[in-house]
Amino acid sequence: MSERFTPEQQQVLALAAVFQAAQLADDIALRGDCAPHALRALIEGVMALDADSFDSIYPQPELLREGMSLLELSLNRSSGGASLRPLNYGLALLHLAAKLAKNPDTTNILRHRLMALNGQQAHFSDVADDAFCHRLASIYVDTLGTFRFRIQVKGEPAHLQDDDKAARIRALFLAGVRAAFLWQQLGGKRWHLLFKRKQIISAMESINFK
Repeated sequence: MSERFTPEQQQVLALAAVFQAAQLADDIALRGDCAPHALRALIEGVMALDADSFDSIYPQPELLREGMSLLELSLNRSSGGASLRPLNYGLALLHLAAKLAKNPDTTNILRHRLMALNGQQAHFSDVADDAFCHRLASIYVDTLGTFRFRIQVKGEPAHLQDDDKAARIRALFLAGVRAAFLWQQLGGKRWHLLFKRKQIISAMESINFK
């Protein structure tokens, strides 16, 4: 894929994108907002359906720094003070992606819905605006939302009950599953988080965004 990063670094960045989606969703649930550039980067990754390189999915990997930080906390056994909410969301997104991979019918529906939305993208002013996020949220509900496993989001009731904010959270979860799919395609396995911590941390430390 990309020549900018090694396969190991690409794998780490894809995993960071999963945790970035989790962190931004937690930000919205708690504060009602999140970093707009980071949100846009993840959603653009969802819409890169037939990308032929890692760089074409995440052309600005430096926007994944927040996800890298959360991933580092998840791998650091001494990070007892870290919030468990976004960490749990990230692990839940990996679980959802694994379930999706075993369900080709839902995967096909998801892809066709995203392809249809991709064809309509020119009608939206910004992929990070409320209207586009509502479309992604609808796709999430109709596909991943049909699984028995659900992600329970915690936060301020006023934010969680706001339709626009709820749509952004679902759009981010869809983006997180997309990143988890990429991670799997690059050779990532959930057991790596338990038994290959040192290798993952080493790959993280080797990444230079400049």
